[in-house]
Amino acid sequence: MAPDRGKALTGYGRMLPALSDSDLGVVEALQEAALDPSLWSEAVGHVASRIGGIGGGILTQDPVLRTGSALAGFGIELSRTHQYFEHYAHVNPMLHGVTVPALGQPLTTAMLMPRHAFTMTEFFNDWIRPQDFSDAVGVVVHRDGAQFTWLSAMRPRRAEALDQDDLDTLARLAPHVTRALRVAQRLGVLDDRHRALQDALAHVTHATMLVDRRGRLVFANPAAEALLGARDPLTVAHGRVSARNAAADAVLQAALARSAAGSRDALPGVTDVTLPRDGRRPLVLNVVPAGERSADRLDPELRVAAILIVADPDVRPWPRIEGFLHAYGLTPAEGRVLNAVIDGDGVDGIAGRLGVGRATVKTHLNRILAKTGTTRQNELVRLVAGTLPPLRG
Repeated sequence: MAPDRGKALTGYGRMLPALSDSDLGVVEALQEAALDPSLWSEAVGHVASRIGGIGGGILTQDPVLRTGSALAGFGIELSRTHQYFEHYAHVNPMLHGVTVPALGQPLTTAMLMPRHAFTMTEFFNDWIRPQDFSDAVGVVVHRDGAQFTWLSAMRPRRAEALDQDDLDTLARLAPHVTRALRVAQRLGVLDDRHRALQDALAHVTHATMLVDRRGRLVFANPAAEALLGARDPLTVAHGRVSARNAAADAVLQAALARSAAGSRDALPGVTDVTLPRDGRRPLVLNVVPAGERSADRLDPELRVAAILIVADPDVRPWPRIEGFLHAYGLTPAEGRVLNAVIDGDGVDGIAGRLGVGRATVKTHLNRILAKTGTTRQNELVRLVAGTLPPLRG
């Protein structure tokens, strides 16, 4: 979206001129940084250079908790940044002992004290001057309670004093910094959620895949990847998921087509696809349609159209039963018997597997049934199935 060139009234009450061509270049850099965090230092450099800055950054501070961190910076050594937050942030006359200015209102050292007084401060002599800076200007670009985010620019030692045009330029660009930070924050939250879901699905024993409107596979958890090998019932060719069995693939592709065409208000139901396997039990693949989202309208072909879920009957869905043992107070020995029951072993099979007598197995099994309030092994297995999610260890 092209930035608005029109005039705007800022927080400090001045009607600002329209964005210049140079401003537009800075705004474009900010928009790119909102999408790519690695570009923030470059974007901050563009903002600072518009007012003659040779160093600067975006930092977040909480004066109550006395904490802070740098979000981006340029022209300042990393060691100096560490020094700033360890000590100099607390003696910076622009941010210490004064009321933090309103959002979007530029603040200079000259607004706080005479030049000679600033040059006598610890902040100037031990942090500003050694970096060959002369003074600083900043603007609050975000506030959240006591915490605020501050954009600063450092001017070279022999630079002329900041004039009103410089302040107007910074005030004109500040809302675009704020907007870019908000976009970056929202995208960061979405990315974090996406990664969290991927991490969670990596532990699920059921194969889970996401397919877009073009039938292309956009995500597969480890269990799904195990079903996409050379001899497995599912395959991916040119990015598209298909079944090796022709009849099964016809059902699968029809279900994916219905999912791609469906809207949020008229989604088709779940489709079950039987996937035959040579010499093994068949798989049942569930095609779950995914509803359309408003953001998908920018590029509808990229939206997720369906979720594919497959449970392998030859893979035990509950590798981890520790939670069940703890919930019902089962002992380690009873846990070993329960593991064998879940695998389908009878009394003789459990005895042989664990190297104990049939009487011992029956004793443990009776105790398990009593503790869980069940009366038969199939009822016990149903309880386990209803209690434990299908997660890997």
